[in-house]
Amino acid sequence: MHRRKRPMISAALCALLSGLLLLSGCGKGPEAGTVYGPADSEENLYLDLTAEEQKELEEKEKEPPEAVIVDSGYTITEIDESDVYPPKKTDDYGNALPAYLVDYAVKISNEGNELAMVWPTVRVVAYDSYGNKLAESHKKIQTYVLPGDVIAFGSQMTVRGEKPDSIAFTAVSEDPENYYPAEEDLKMPSPDSYQAGEVRAETAKEYEETAPSAGRKSSDGLADGYFYFKELPALSGEISCSSDTDQEAFVTILYKDGDEILGGETSRVMIPAGKKASYVFTAAAPIPEDTESFEVSAFSIPDY
Repeated sequence: MHRRKRPMISAALCALLSGLLLLSGCGKGPEAGTVYGPADSEENLYLDLTAEEQKELEEKEKEPPEAVIVDSGYTITEIDESDVYPPKKTDDYGNALPAYLVDYAVKISNEGNELAMVWPTVRVVAYDSYGNKLAESHKKIQTYVLPGDVIAFGSQMTVRGEKPDSIAFTAVSEDPENYYPAEEDLKMPSPDSYQAGEVRAETAKEYEETAPSAGRKSSDGLADGYFYFKELPALSGEISCSSDTDQEAFVTILYKDGDEILGGETSRVMIPAGKKASYVFTAAAPIPEDTESFEVSAFSIPDY
C-alpha cells in the first residue's frame, strides 16, 4: 500500500508546481495576447477551393479568346499506307487501316476588335456519322492579325481507321492583354498591302524520285501525303507588297469551286521591298478535281 501512494503524491505535486509557475509567469508558455491555432482573422474566413474547383478556375483563366472563322472548306482523299513501315495504325492482325488525307482551309477574321489577334490556333476535328471524334489537329499560326483584317490558312490532317463524315473548325487566340505589343512596334503591313498574280499549277511527275530530300516533310508530320502521291502539283506565281521594307510572309492558295473552299496550301515566301517575288511550292496532296479557280492572299510574319 505504501508503494502505490508515492507516485500519486508525486504526480499531484508536479501538477501543482506547474500551475504555480504558469500563474507567476516563470514558465515557457505562450505570451499574453498570442493566439495559437484557428482564429477569426480575415484570412481564416475564406474557404480553400477543392482541387477540382481550382483546376476548373485555372482552365478558365488560361482559356484564350475565341477567333472568328468566317469561311472554311475541305476535301477528303483516301491514301494508301500499305507500304509505310511501321504502319501508322493497324487492325488486330497488323494490317494497315484505311487512311484519309483531309485537305482544308479557313479564313480567320479579326474584324470589330480593337486589339491584334495573337498567334491564332486552328483546331480541326474529324467526326464519324454518329458524332464521335475520330481525329483532332491543332495548328498555331505564327502571326498577329491586326484589327479589321482577315487571313487565310490552308493545311492537312490525316485520319486513320474510318472515313470522316464531317470536319469542324474552331480557332482561338493568345490573350492580347498579355502578349499584345503596341501596333507601331509590330512593323507589319495589312494583308491588303499584298498583290498576287495568277497561280500556275503543274504536276511534278514522279515527285518522290526527283524531289530533293530537303524538300520533303517528315512522315511523322501532318503533311505525310508526300509519301502517298507520286504526282503532286507545283504551285507557282508572283506576289508583291507595298511595304517599303522586306517582308517574310505566309502565302496561302485556296482551291475554289465558285465561292466554295475545297482546301488550300500555305507556305513561307520572302518578298523584297518594292519588288515582285516569284514563289514555287509543292502541295501536300493533289488539287481537288472540282477546283475551278485559285484565290491567293498573304499575311506577314511579324518582326517582333
